[in-house]
Amino acid sequence: MSPTRSRARSAPDYNIFKENIRFSGHVMASSIDLLTKINDEFLTCQICFETYTRPKSLNCQHTFCLKCLEEYNPPNNKVVVCPTCRSEQPLTVEGINGLKDNFFISSMSDMLKTVKEIRSEDKDGTSLMCDTCDHDNRKAAISRCLDCTDFLCSECSIWHIRTKLTRRHKIVSLTEFESGMHNQELKSRAKIYCMIHDGEAAKIYCQSCQCPICHECVECGHARHRRCSLKEEVLNQGRQIENLLKTAKEKTGVLRTLQSTLKEIKITKKKERDQAEAEIEKTCEIFINAIHRRKQELVDELHNMHASEVKHINADEDSVEMQLSSLVSCTEFSRKVLEYGTPKEVLGLNNQMTQILHQLLETHPAMKYHKTEQTDVILFDTNPDASVRVIRDNLGRLNRQEAAFDENTNKVLRQLDSFCATESGAIERRNGQRAITQRAESTAETRLLVQLGKQGIGDGEFESTPNLAVNSVNEIITADFDGAKIQIFDPQGNFKDSFVTEVNKRMCKPAGIAILNNDDIAVCCEDQVHIWTHEGKGVLGFGKGFFGNCSSIAVNADNHLVVADVGKHCVSVHTNTGKLITQFGAQGKGESKLIEPRYVACDSLNNIIVSDGGDCSIKKFSAQGEFLLSFGSEGPENGQFQGPRGICADEHDNILVADCWNHRVDLFTQDGCFLRHIATGADSLHFPWCLALTSNGKMVLSEDYSWSVKMFELPEYRNGSSISSMEEMLSPNSFMPDFEQLAQMDIQNILSNKVSWWLTSPGPHEIPEHQVNGVSNGSIHNTIATSSLSRNSSKTLSSKKSSSSDSDLSSMQLPPPPPPPPGADTQQSNDVIVNGLANGGSMSLKTGGNGKVCFSGKITSLGDPSPVVAMVNGT
Repeated sequence: MSPTRSRARSAPDYNIFKENIRFSGHVMASSIDLLTKINDEFLTCQICFETYTRPKSLNCQHTFCLKCLEEYNPPNNKVVVCPTCRSEQPLTVEGINGLKDNFFISSMSDMLKTVKEIRSEDKDGTSLMCDTCDHDNRKAAISRCLDCTDFLCSECSIWHIRTKLTRRHKIVSLTEFESGMHNQELKSRAKIYCMIHDGEAAKIYCQSCQCPICHECVECGHARHRRCSLKEEVLNQGRQIENLLKTAKEKTGVLRTLQSTLKEIKITKKKERDQAEAEIEKTCEIFINAIHRRKQELVDELHNMHASEVKHINADEDSVEMQLSSLVSCTEFSRKVLEYGTPKEVLGLNNQMTQILHQLLETHPAMKYHKTEQTDVILFDTNPDASVRVIRDNLGRLNRQEAAFDENTNKVLRQLDSFCATESGAIERRNGQRAITQRAESTAETRLLVQLGKQGIGDGEFESTPNLAVNSVNEIITADFDGAKIQIFDPQGNFKDSFVTEVNKRMCKPAGIAILNNDDIAVCCEDQVHIWTHEGKGVLGFGKGFFGNCSSIAVNADNHLVVADVGKHCVSVHTNTGKLITQFGAQGKGESKLIEPRYVACDSLNNIIVSDGGDCSIKKFSAQGEFLLSFGSEGPENGQFQGPRGICADEHDNILVADCWNHRVDLFTQDGCFLRHIATGADSLHFPWCLALTSNGKMVLSEDYSWSVKMFELPEYRNGSSISSMEEMLSPNSFMPDFEQLAQMDIQNILSNKVSWWLTSPGPHEIPEHQVNGVSNGSIHNTIATSSLSRNSSKTLSSKKSSSSDSDLSSMQLPPPPPPPPGADTQQSNDVIVNGLANGGSMSLKTGGNGKVCFSGKITSLGDPSPVVAMVNGT
């Protein structure tokens, strides 16, 4: 066998040097007991559960067969999702075939197969055949050359050590090879060959290029680079890996302890739940028993009252019967005297009969019924709503209280913190690049200014959780359902005035409330909408028989009324005189369907935003009722809701949502991308209900259970010192102040949502459209294109809904690039490359002369101060 052939077989691929530098010596040497040390599962694909065939490795270090990944991944998909950990990795134009081959797994499989074949000897020798014999006349191998790695038969072994080129090679028997007695020698003989100069051993490592080179390579471009011996670099990298493995072993122990601790915490939490549930059952039983006792007391009192009345009625009945009998008897006697008596008898009895008849005629048998048209009626006087509130307020409520972990748990957590973060709370990488600092959930810029109102019936007090709106002078107008009144507070939260919601001597219970352009107050009152002036004078009422249960109302830019009807599961739009313009929605789950449309709001484009508490989502419709988009689901994570209540839109058409049971107010872009928390429980916010924004940067909201209204100051949101909307971020006239501020936004959630953005040009003088390609990487579905290209200040941003299931590409118009300097390469001058952090490596954003913007790398931190001009959606 020629030396060239031998070198070609043992020289590893240049690109996988780091992975195989240790393997070339160590894996061959590890044959001492591969059958017992290597777990079959280690060499088994977790998709087909068979030995790997052409193993391909993902970025998450999980390995699968090429064919298995091709069958698992949908055709023409731009990313591959790991079947084990669900992490995403972008694919090149080669698809699955372009993934990195796992040569380590392949070599381990070959070595294990070799050892198994050596051990499965038969009577004629081993099942391994000689590698140097003629193909048609191959003999069984009895030995192996440690230098060539060829299996040799007895005849070829003799000639191998006699040939001039291979006489210094060392040949060992298969038994010795399998036993592992030549492990150290195999390590010392392992070689890396130069990929540029064929046949030259690479004994030098270029630290600048991070690759092995030969002596000839030093003169061909590596003369001024930092270099060291290959052996020294292998030792250095080996020590680094050993240190990491040592740390990993320590953290593994901590994680195992934490795993056990978490199981114990789960058990404790279950006990706490069971104990609280038992207390709830016990307390409810007390209430139920008290209710039953009170029920019996009321029934007994009712029966006593009824018995007393019946007793008096019986007495009156006896009196009437006696008078009736006397009157009949006297009348008959007097008639007979007149009919049959003599004049003397009539004269003699006249005085007596007359006196008796006068007495009977003038006496009332039951004085209680004399000159009256009324009687007493026994009624049960109760207030069901008040009863419910009493039970709700006094039965108890669930609270979260901080409790310290035990010392063992704190010790484990401190150990884990020592691995994961520095004192500043940010992870500093060794190469100097910085990851995004973890933010506390509390929003430091949000400040509670005032809390107004409480439960009660006085001025500035509420009998139920109020709905609210803000008028043109930032007065706070509240609607108290149980109190049946509208209250007005000045911009500082002081009580000003109130009026009762009464129409034609009928009390109307106000629910949703909105302000018309002339500051008249539109109010949903169960099955009608009424409009009052600021002073409480009735203006208009409509909708009787049309609405089922109108719960919320909003006023759009055209001064039209948008009413959410939770009874009929629909939304209707009316003029300010009550005339119906359009109606949309139906009961059920789906794009254009609504389950529980509790709150409604409008943006500057008259789009209608509906808070659907039935499926924990926010849905957006056009002014004509066409479905645009839906976002949100049930849960505690960012972008999820647990009881979405009040909503409103800011000046950028971003959407604010009051998430009641998550105790927070969240900010979303107009296309449903989660931006950040505006206020949370850490900002003294609990059970937010209805909300509104003032024109001077304050947020006003009502709270359930406390029956109060809170006013928060949002200085950062008001002054614009940070990015509060995607439109602002992408505006041609705006510049990113600093990527440190961008890092404060939830970039991962912004980029993870499938949102399409269009930059449109209104003028015919613009250059024709350029196509922008976004390449999805990992869980990132959008890319940020950064460029110093000139932009037209007249460009405006608009958005369209992107389907949650269908992927699409966004196109945007870019102005023509500036002309290149004389003599410069056009393609090079039109390319702008921005490097940043990409999962420990690098990411690049490239704008080419053909108008295409391409992205590579998974964004985990943004540290470049370049202005962001566009965000593009990829698949």
